[in-house]
Amino acid sequence: MTTTDDLRRPRRRRPRAVTTAVVLWAVWLVVGVVSTVVVSVSGWGLTGAAGVLTIVLSLVVWAVVAAAVVLLLRGSPVARIVLVAVAALRAVMSITDGGVSTALIALSVVAAVLLFVPSARPFFRRGDVPEPSRASSPDAS
Repeated sequence: MTTTDDLRRPRRRRPRAVTTAVVLWAVWLVVGVVSTVVVSVSGWGLTGAAGVLTIVLSLVVWAVVAAAVVLLLRGSPVARIVLVAVAALRAVMSITDGGVSTALIALSVVAAVLLFVPSARPFFRRGDVPEPSRASSPDAS
């Protein structure tokens, strides 16, 4: 429920670096999901129970990434860390693949760096927006 204090509190503006990073993470996510689906449908991956488990686990990870991208738009510092951790883990697992994997690693590195540039850091701080002081309010006695 929105309160009067929520309406009075100034909203934080999202820096361009964060917006660009969100777009890059979204592209990374779409390419990752598509590659997971292509590998599973084409039969290039594991077969049997191991293949099904791998696909399910991959889709769960992609769902976590999607949720983190949405939370990133709201300035969640946890989402920022989750995305960097997932990208690092994915990079380690696919560093020798070459091709699209190398491009995705580069994309995730750029997106991660953009989340930590000086202009983006304040957007992820909690309590960044100063609260109005009680002494300056008209009903303070």
